[in-house]
Amino acid sequence: MRTHLMAGTALVAATMLAGGALAADKKMMKPSISVNGYYDALVGGILNEEQKQGGKDMAPDTTGLDVRTDAEIYFNGRATTDNGLKIHAHIQLEGSQTHSESDPIDEYFLSVSGSFGKIILGGTGGAPVKMLTGLSGSWATGVGETLSFDVNDWIPNAGVAGGGHYIMQHSRLDTGDADKVTYISPKLGGFQIGLTYSPNRMNADTNSRFNTEDGPNNGLEGAVNYTGKFGDVGFGIGAGMTAYQGAEGKKDDDRSDWLVAGRIDFGGGFRVAAAHKQVTDENKAGQGQLTDVGVRFVQGANSFSLTGVMGEKDNSQASYTAVMGSYARAMGPGVKVHLNVIGTESESDDGNNENSGVVSVAGIKVVF
Repeated sequence: MRTHLMAGTALVAATMLAGGALAADKKMMKPSISVNGYYDALVGGILNEEQKQGGKDMAPDTTGLDVRTDAEIYFNGRATTDNGLKIHAHIQLEGSQTHSESDPIDEYFLSVSGSFGKIILGGTGGAPVKMLTGLSGSWATGVGETLSFDVNDWIPNAGVAGGGHYIMQHSRLDTGDADKVTYISPKLGGFQIGLTYSPNRMNADTNSRFNTEDGPNNGLEGAVNYTGKFGDVGFGIGAGMTAYQGAEGKKDDDRSDWLVAGRIDFGGGFRVAAAHKQVTDENKAGQGQLTDVGVRFVQGANSFSLTGVMGEKDNSQASYTAVMGSYARAMGPGVKVHLNVIGTESESDDGNNENSGVVSVAGIKVVF
């Protein structure tokens, strides 16, 4: 009787363990979804501003103090196939979308990863953005505001006409969030390569076929990088290019851009990084270049950075310069406060418009 009872108890226990393991296995294999993102609450004060048109002061009559918000919410779906492939679906929702803009979705993509590398399908940056951003000037060193994007929100760039933002201010080979397919290889001895094909160069997510007469199309993008260490010194270098076929009879005819970037991590929390970008097009209306540099120092919870970007167009008087000093302090996991002082000046294509100014921006950023 006692033997039968023990055998029965063992059978029940084995059944429960097997059932629990099976349930755990099913739970492990089931696709999951997570939500994260960030919220950056900002207060900025204009310390000095001049906006001139034809030599006349045209600065707008606005408040000297402003309150801004920069926020995004990320939805991430993840799954693993039976043969070990990793699936990642990602959608970005703009958390500070204005009421006048109809599409609150920013980037969206699905990636498949394995020992072969990664394939990315969707509306997101191509191989140069994925592989070179972490090596490039202010992108690799800034601890506060983003120099390529946020400065123009406070002091307008007078040279933004004709792609001035992308040519002179934005130090990435960013072709927007048009739908594209990208392949990024695994790291092989420190080397990595990436290739992208994009049917068009526009931020369009209408799921309709693109008319090649409407703008640049049939684009190819590529990047290569290498990372390594010499003792306590880490480094990374990379280069990328984009080439798009232009629309017939349009100003934005055949266009090709290239970028080189590199960073060095010294001992003691120091990092320096730089990038140089050249933009060309067949009609030469959108040609120009920029250089983006930065230095960062991290000591415990405190971070300091000094970054600068200098850009100009080749066939006009348009130019742009911005310098930013930033301080950030970590207040806990995912929470930091930051203070930025920004100086900028710019000139329009014809030289008639000139903008300059100094602004101080403080914020608290939560990454969740």
